[in-house]
Amino acid sequence: MKIFNKIAIFLIWIYQKTLSSHTWILKNILYDKPICAHYPNCSKYAKECFQKYDFINWLKYTMNRISKCTPSNTIKYDPSSYKVVFLSSAPIWIPFLEKLYNDKRFEIVWILTMPDAQAWRWQKLKSNIIKKWWIENIWENLPIFTPEKIKNNKKIEENLKKLDADFFVVLAYWKILPKSILDIPKLGSINIHWSILPKYRWASPIQSVFLNKEKETGITIMYMDEWMDTWDIIKILKIPLKKEDNTKTLINKFIQYWPDFFVNVLWDFWKWELNRQKQNNSEATYCKKFTKQDGQIDFNKPAWEIYNQFQAFYLWPWIFTIWNWKHLNFTDIDFEEKQNIKKNPWTVFQEDWKIKISCWKWNIIIKKVKLEWKKELSIKDFLNWHKDFLKNK
Repeated sequence: MKIFNKIAIFLIWIYQKTLSSHTWILKNILYDKPICAHYPNCSKYAKECFQKYDFINWLKYTMNRISKCTPSNTIKYDPSSYKVVFLSSAPIWIPFLEKLYNDKRFEIVWILTMPDAQAWRWQKLKSNIIKKWWIENIWENLPIFTPEKIKNNKKIEENLKKLDADFFVVLAYWKILPKSILDIPKLGSINIHWSILPKYRWASPIQSVFLNKEKETGITIMYMDEWMDTWDIIKILKIPLKKEDNTKTLINKFIQYWPDFFVNVLWDFWKWELNRQKQNNSEATYCKKFTKQDGQIDFNKPAWEIYNQFQAFYLWPWIFTIWNWKHLNFTDIDFEEKQNIKKNPWTVFQEDWKIKISCWKWNIIIKKVKLEWKKELSIKDFLNWHKDFLKNK
């Protein structure tokens, strides 16, 4: 046995014999009732932490617990780790699922995700991405359920109750959870929204921050109840936006920063280190659900608005115009602060070795395009095949 383990066991023994009102041999003589009101009590908590964590974390978690253990303590339930039910159907949440699984402070006891879907072309079943990733990378004997419906599903509710879970993590599950489900875990349910709430509630916060030329955005971690996006805020992670950012680069930033941030917030919140804050509804803004048609370019707008549109719709539906009765997607563009007074909007021209399109104000610079049903090409290669594009005046 390593020396640190021996020291840890000795410290636990000393604590039990000298401080703990639960296990001290003289407790019945000196105490009317246990000083420690925690569940599990501090002695048992120390043993559980010792079994789960390395020496440094064992010492940190145990000493933190003991330092807050007083006769006036009102915090009762405080486990050494938490049982979690994970509900998600979106691939973007896989990094968090992996982080949660590898963090000893949490134990995933169930996964709920959407059922396998019919593939578009050949109508074959396509595995849900969360389920597929778990089976291919983890493959533990863990129940993964894919119910067709969650509301009024008594069987799912009964099984969730049997798990005795501490809390649920709900991340783009794509089904509305009824109150009967949200009330099952001991501590509650947690959700993430992709904006700095109360701004940009509802369906499309990532796209909307670009369309509205915001200087920063972020992730809001919320405590769930029945009403969507009005939930109490636990903590916000803010991320600055740069000119070269778009929906893809922003999501990559989220994936880079939020898994560590999220698990630490979860731990701190359930350890009563963070408080819930009500949203200021008077400051709320809302965003709509976008359609493919929202990606169509109007060259009678200023160039910077078209560039904001490009940032917002980079992953879908792209920005496009109709050229020769086909969709022409602009997959890489920039804009310049230069006005061509003699050129009408939607005039394609070459200048300074660049292909540009005039707008109501300033110009956009075309770098890459993708014609409908064709592969993406640099604008130079595209013009080799479509010289008439420069004649669009």
